[in-house]
Amino acid sequence: MVYSEIVHALPTRPDIKELQYSGARFSRGAIAKLGQRLQSRYPTHKFQILLPYENWKPGGWTSGNQPASLFSLLDHYDEAQLPDDADPDYFERFIIYVRDAPPVAGGCNGELNDCLYECLKNIYGTFSKMPKSIEKPEYIKKALGLNRDAPIPVSCMDKVEQLAGSLAINIVGDITRISKSKSDRRATLILSEGHYSLALNPRRLHSSKIDRKRNLPIVYYEDGTNNVVTIYNGKTVKSCTIAQFQKTKNSKSSFIPVEKNRKTGVYETLEEAYQRIHEERDIFLQTTKKFSLGIDLSYHNWSYKRTALWLFERLSVGIPANDPLDPIEAEWLSDAMMGGLIWADNEWKGYGRQYDATSLYPSIQQSNANFPIRRGKFQTLNDFVDHRGYALYGLFHAKVSKNNILFRQNKRGIYTFIDLQRAKKLGLNIQLIQDGKPNALIYDREARIPGTVIFGEYVHFLFKIKNQGGVAGRVAKRVLNTLWGALCQRKRNYKTLTADQTDPFTFPEGHTLDSIIPVGSDQWRFQFTNPGNPFKGEYPRIAPFLLARGRKITSEAIQPYKDKVRRIHTDGFILEEQPDSPALFTCSENADTTLKTFKFETAGYCHVKNANKVIWT
Repeated sequence: MVYSEIVHALPTRPDIKELQYSGARFSRGAIAKLGQRLQSRYPTHKFQILLPYENWKPGGWTSGNQPASLFSLLDHYDEAQLPDDADPDYFERFIIYVRDAPPVAGGCNGELNDCLYECLKNIYGTFSKMPKSIEKPEYIKKALGLNRDAPIPVSCMDKVEQLAGSLAINIVGDITRISKSKSDRRATLILSEGHYSLALNPRRLHSSKIDRKRNLPIVYYEDGTNNVVTIYNGKTVKSCTIAQFQKTKNSKSSFIPVEKNRKTGVYETLEEAYQRIHEERDIFLQTTKKFSLGIDLSYHNWSYKRTALWLFERLSVGIPANDPLDPIEAEWLSDAMMGGLIWADNEWKGYGRQYDATSLYPSIQQSNANFPIRRGKFQTLNDFVDHRGYALYGLFHAKVSKNNILFRQNKRGIYTFIDLQRAKKLGLNIQLIQDGKPNALIYDREARIPGTVIFGEYVHFLFKIKNQGGVAGRVAKRVLNTLWGALCQRKRNYKTLTADQTDPFTFPEGHTLDSIIPVGSDQWRFQFTNPGNPFKGEYPRIAPFLLARGRKITSEAIQPYKDKVRRIHTDGFILEEQPDSPALFTCSENADTTLKTFKFETAGYCHVKNANKVIWT
């Protein structure tokens, strides 16, 4: 295959190269193969592949023998935020970023590389309280057999703990280390770009406040791959670059993106979007007033998410605050988050009937199922069940044999007890990983709260409005389904590199690089995460268990018909059936207004292109 390759280093960052490919039709397989070949050729580097959707979409960073990572709609756990469309089969262009692998030793503190010592001093509070063996940085280096100016490798942390005598050191960021020390004094360090920093406990979140005035709404359409944003304020249409738009977004206006029709894949026009948001605001306000709690979207930045968070706080005043997350616990929670069951008999054609669960996630939220809000406890176990055969409530590092229809694999190997219970019932082989590190994160009864207590009023209020249908019902559905994602939202930080930059471009201290997104031809937007405080949402612990219960419900529903299943997508599925025969799946008459029940959606001859695209005829 003949194609064009353009390679250049980013300004002030010669360690980061941008490889642009074009001039051919690249399949996903061909892109992955090329990425894998580069990884094999340069095993000490890290690679990230970007694919052009409406905007550039990055995969994860990979290196060495790891499979190349390509963005896919199927990999995201919050399907409500993604279009109901397919991943393209071919791409006309793509980008690969290459960077040096971050060092597994910490220094970067002047000439003597004493950043670990500075962290230790902060852990003990004052110099006078430090153990004599580590009270000076040169003592530490000498005991480790290192030169005075050498960085300290992660592999030396066992010895550092022994020197301190009463300290357990965990590490997150570019590498993860869980201490085996039983010391009561514990600390978590972040290793990023060869620099140690101390992960501080995140501050508790403050309640959202209603905006005191309505912002001027502006609707927009962003074409990220072509660096064009078109905006409309109800009177005039303007276009600008993404960089110009980002500066404009800091104004006092509210910016609302146009929406794509999930069935046709066509975006609404700017004028249609402007009319829609005003219609939704007016009708939803009048409807909610009838329930003694008028909700004006315009006072919540015209945002479903902001509205959901405000309403949740109004209806859950007595709910205990979420315990701040330990960075290692946060990493486990992140690794355990994966979406619903998604599978398809690709290119299948025939007569099918589609069934969907009514408000699957809200139904789980308001149930008697427990969700953790307190800290979990790391343990090393031989099984996920106790001596009485009851599953322990928690997360487990495990390996599960594959069953791609009724069970979803986790690439990162962190499963909830709900996943492992389901795997056991399906007869799959389960092995807890025994590598000398904790393989379980357990939440005891005192760490959990019933869903009906925390979410019951919220779901009940909105579900009544949803069942009325119409515009108000549509808005209620969006607000209802938005909450859990908002409560588990990740925190991102951004920094922009420009082509004319001459000052050194450094990463924020204590942050790891998630992705690099080109903005036009002269800017690059870097996205970072702070491993010590990765979540923006108030209750991130609920996400893995909520999603796992959703997978379990769908898996159990389709199991009797698994030979007839042609497509599964989170809370819905298509069965191959006969047009002149009764439906295989029995639905109650009021299924569309009853939480969690499965309802009949549609039927006819269809072409299942893949899990994200079905063509009905």
